[in-house]
Amino acid sequence: MKKTARHSARMTGAMTLGLVLGICGSGLSHAVPADGAPTACPESGKAPGIGHDPLFTDTNVALFAGGDYAVDGASAEAEGLLVVKGNATFAKSGGGVFNVGRVGAGSGILPPSGSVMLAVGGDLAISQGTTVDVGHGLAQGPGYGGAVRVGGKIDEKGELRTNGGSRSSGTGAEDALSPYDTFGTTIADASASLGGLKATGTTVRAGNTVTFRSTSTAGDGSPQLFDIDAERLDGASSFVFQSVPDKSSVVVNVSGGHTVSISPTSVAFNGERADTYGSPGFGEAASRILYNFEETTAVALGGGGNFMGSLLAPRASADLTASTNGRVYFGGDIRTHGTGNESHNYPWTGSTVFDCKPAPAQPDRPGTTPPQPGTPQPTPSASRPGAPSGSPSVPARPGSPAPSESGSTPPAPAPSDTAPAPGGGGHLAHTGAQVTLYVLGAAVLGAAGAVLLALTRRHRRGV
Repeated sequence: MKKTARHSARMTGAMTLGLVLGICGSGLSHAVPADGAPTACPESGKAPGIGHDPLFTDTNVALFAGGDYAVDGASAEAEGLLVVKGNATFAKSGGGVFNVGRVGAGSGILPPSGSVMLAVGGDLAISQGTTVDVGHGLAQGPGYGGAVRVGGKIDEKGELRTNGGSRSSGTGAEDALSPYDTFGTTIADASASLGGLKATGTTVRAGNTVTFRSTSTAGDGSPQLFDIDAERLDGASSFVFQSVPDKSSVVVNVSGGHTVSISPTSVAFNGERADTYGSPGFGEAASRILYNFEETTAVALGGGGNFMGSLLAPRASADLTASTNGRVYFGGDIRTHGTGNESHNYPWTGSTVFDCKPAPAQPDRPGTTPPQPGTPQPTPSASRPGAPSGSPSVPARPGSPAPSESGSTPPAPAPSDTAPAPGGGGHLAHTGAQVTLYVLGAAVLGAAGAVLLALTRRHRRGV
């Protein structure tokens, strides 16, 4: 081979390797954007669709259980801050990983790295073979991984990973849940307030489809309100929202105490299908819709589809096998036991109480500098994290017991791209969006191969 051809081949090979590694890296690492950790909430009207990377920070509650929270079956993930007033039990059938805080594919709106992502007022139990992975792969920003606060004891027959975040137990419910220890009252007050508002549109059920049509002409971005009786909503599976003005949030006030069971199969918003992961309006529909179950005592979301919108139910318990996209606030128990179902953290834009709250500009452990990945970590201090920006501030309680902190935990590993099989292992689940990266990688490899083939032919011709 002539010197020029050999040099060209080497250069082409290096370029190919660099491109392939770059593409694979972007798909497999789920890295935080290069300019540092995200620090702001999405702009109004610009909620993201489903993706892999952390995009925005949110210190508000994503999922609240006023009673107990139980994970079994093959449920996969809970994005955002998970607050459980009672006990939390993670017991996946056949074992496997359940992600908390950061998920494989979600809204990308999550707590800042190092902040509290799991708060339990009672006891935390993890069964043998089950791993609870909190803040997976978060290694930039004010801290690392996700912190865990437990008011009672931790029964760790399985594994609790915090990826560099701190953990505490035995502090009592009020301390472990602070500043959201009175969140149950907050959601009850909000539900009553929303339930008293007058409807601005019509509601029609035909077969299994419920159509909500706005008749308001205000055009000022005010909330659009719809009424439906719980008994009439029960058994519905398709939901259509029509003529909703731009930037207006939606409230569906569900009246009566009848239990509601829904197996969502489709959601349309202003003429577009919104519940598939490729829908351009996925994030918008999820962040603008809220269902208010003021008196309902039990809500079941069955099947394996996507429920679009937030759920506000201060008196109800929940049984979930469908995936949720929005805030999930129940005053009673929550059980999630589907196959790969997830809860995606889309803040509801209709209320400052439930909207996204940006992160405070301070580390989880005030006065310390987060260790760099790969370096030994000191035992975490017992100091409490700062109260999230925009949330009520709770002063220190004199005489409260000192939290029991665990020893150091390893720094955050590189996130895994392997989707766990139902009930199996793995770290972060992912959706079909990952296929795009593989296709792009194959295209680059094909192009590079064509260049190498052309160079080889030129060499054989003596060029």
